[in-house]
Amino acid sequence: MKDTKLQKIIFILEEMHKRPDGIIDRYDKVLKEEFFNPNKKKPGNSPQQIGKLLDEIASELPNIHKMTNRKSIYKLIKPIDLFLESFDHTKDISWIINMIYDSDPELYSVLSKHTKRSNHIYQFLNTPFEDTKTLESKETFRHLKSAVKNREYRKITFKGGVQDNLKCLKLVYMENNWYIAYVDEKDELLFGRISFIEKVEYASKARSFQPSNVKMQLEFLQNIQNAMTRYGKPKQIARLMVKPKKAKYFDKGMKLRLASQKFERKLDDGSIIFTVEYTQPDEILPLVQGWLPYIVILEPQSLKNEYIKRLNEVIEHHKEKTSIYAQFNCQEEC
Repeated sequence: MKDTKLQKIIFILEEMHKRPDGIIDRYDKVLKEEFFNPNKKKPGNSPQQIGKLLDEIASELPNIHKMTNRKSIYKLIKPIDLFLESFDHTKDISWIINMIYDSDPELYSVLSKHTKRSNHIYQFLNTPFEDTKTLESKETFRHLKSAVKNREYRKITFKGGVQDNLKCLKLVYMENNWYIAYVDEKDELLFGRISFIEKVEYASKARSFQPSNVKMQLEFLQNIQNAMTRYGKPKQIARLMVKPKKAKYFDKGMKLRLASQKFERKLDDGSIIFTVEYTQPDEILPLVQGWLPYIVILEPQSLKNEYIKRLNEVIEHHKEKTSIYAQFNCQEEC
């Protein structure tokens, strides 16, 4: 190797790329052997001269980082390093899923090793792609992804029926499930659960649609709470009270259970009153049900009546099933 500045820079960069950690310093053994070879006619560079060269490289190349805690150490920042840095420090890692899916094997492999090394920090009880484990569902996901990207119509066979000429707007992950947000031939925005889709085909309309044709639906999509939010339905406001025992989970500044949730006030006994918007009862009643018996519906009366009706149906259903089960057991034992 000739003793030129450019060739030295190339040698250093190649050496950094070879190393898993991408780290090198001015006292590096490999650099010493290369630049201080006694068999060379010209004398090698001193560590100070190598340090200056490394400083120059770091100032010119944004992916060469001079480590602040050690003046003589330099690190090659690889794309995966930036990814892992984001993984460790971001407060919202949902975006990572989109990077992992359809990503290169190296990235997925490194992330897997990273999370295994950090298993005392991370624990994933499920994955956003549990709905797309089978070959069929993966193909469905890929087909819908292509439809969204290219703004193409699709014919979708759901469990229970077929719908043609659907405008596929977005793949939406919410409440631990994947959905396709689509606009039907009546211009209504709906959500279809990916795991409930049996087949995706090209629609009768072979052409693509323009974003301007679904502008209102796309705007509405930015403000949905869950899959039960209904497009074109007027919003209502429900006022709810959570009892003192569980009030801390709904206090001001706590995690919102629904996007429209607003803290209103705390009562003297510690109860908390908050409001939520909804377009139909199914949009918010699961929240009430999930915190049974601590959340009480104050208003509107129509929502309260609907919830009481469902509770009575549940009670009757349990009585009926218990009776049938008792008869079945009796027949088995007799």
